Amino acid sequence: MDHTQRNGDILDRSDTWLAQSLPKMIAMRRDLHSHPEPAGAEFRTNAIVCEHMKVAGLTPQLRSDATGIIVDLDLVERDAPRIAIRADMDCVEVPDEKTVSWRSSVDGLCHACGHDAHTTMACFAAHALALETNAMQSAGPQRNLRFIFQPAEESSTGAIEMVDRGALQDVDRIIALHCDPFLDAGQIGLRDGPITANLMSFRVTLSGRGGHSARPYEAIDPIPAAVNLVSLLYQLAPRSVDNRRAYCLTVTSIRSGEAINAIPDSAEICGTIRAARVEDAKRLHDMVGTCVKAACLATGCSATTEFPHSAPATQNDPHVVDMMETAATGIVGSHNVVRIELPSLGGEDFAIYQQHVPGAMVRLGTGAGPLPDRQALHSTLFDIDESALLVGSRLLAHAAIHSVL
Repeated sequence: MDHTQRNGDILDRSDTWLAQSLPKMIAMRRDLHSHPEPAGAEFRTNAIVCEHMKVAGLTPQLRSDATGIIVDLDLVERDAPRIAIRADMDCVEVPDEKTVSWRSSVDGLCHACGHDAHTTMACFAAHALALETNAMQSAGPQRNLRFIFQPAEESSTGAIEMVDRGALQDVDRIIALHCDPFLDAGQIGLRDGPITANLMSFRVTLSGRGGHSARPYEAIDPIPAAVNLVSLLYQLAPRSVDNRRAYCLTVTSIRSGEAINAIPDSAEICGTIRAARVEDAKRLHDMVGTCVKAACLATGCSATTEFPHSAPATQNDPHVVDMMETAATGIVGSHNVVRIELPSLGGEDFAIYQQHVPGAMVRLGTGAGPLPDRQALHSTLFDIDESALLVGSRLLAHAAIHSVL
């Protein structure tokens, strides 16, 4: 049997097993979807993944005091290079307003970014590959495999934690999938270079002096300061960056007071800065500080400004993208492989791994029906076409086989 036929047989057997496992994939994804866990608290999800890996005959590496799992599948000597497959496990802190049996059972939390699907696909791809261990060892592998089940992507802290725990030791390339509701299920989106943007979140706390609403002259009112700050951010920030470039500053929440007849002591404003270029992100960061000072000067308030979360832009390595394109074409055909023209302004801490090793994130189509009716990522109505689970798990398995053989 020649090399090509042997590899083809491995691919065919893994495809067959994954197709037969689709009902179990759907069940796992729905279970995770109905029990979402926020960044750093993915303990139930952690346990489910560990159990799946043990059933597959694999040994999960984990810590008793934290979430996040590393699973190795050794095909040659342990210090050989590895390809890593990363999946994220946490949910988004938004409510789930769908009317389906698998809607979130936890108020205010929802897998509205598809991480339940990412985790499920990686689990089943790992299992399919584990079943082919002997066959891959006989085919003369060049690499080992690693699966990284990461916590806390939404807070942009999980990748840093996993790198610190040695997740990239011996890894020479890394891949990941991300659900895309605006690509049809059965389509796969690829892009060289950046596929997401530089991200920073900000939190501004404006402090004044509370008082009676009938006597505002006795108080230092943070409400006008908050209103003026939001207005300044939206007026001045866009004018600080070349408007031919991709960037976005968005205020996402304003919180202050509860009483109808009292001026509050403080107000809090939160938001995000997103920019394709690092220098533009820095300019917008500085503009937040300038606008805060101006609002305080005008109103007499004081302020503290924090930037609690950040992630660099992803940088997809062209060679890894080419490998993913070969795998994708073999699964969905070249007519369903889409080249993405522009990067998203979304943030993604997969970029942290790419600062250490070459890697690529691929968009997995999960949409169905007319485009105007589809729900975006982070929507309270977000869901996926579950046929995409088979496409994604096959893509991860094929990419791994192409990389090691």
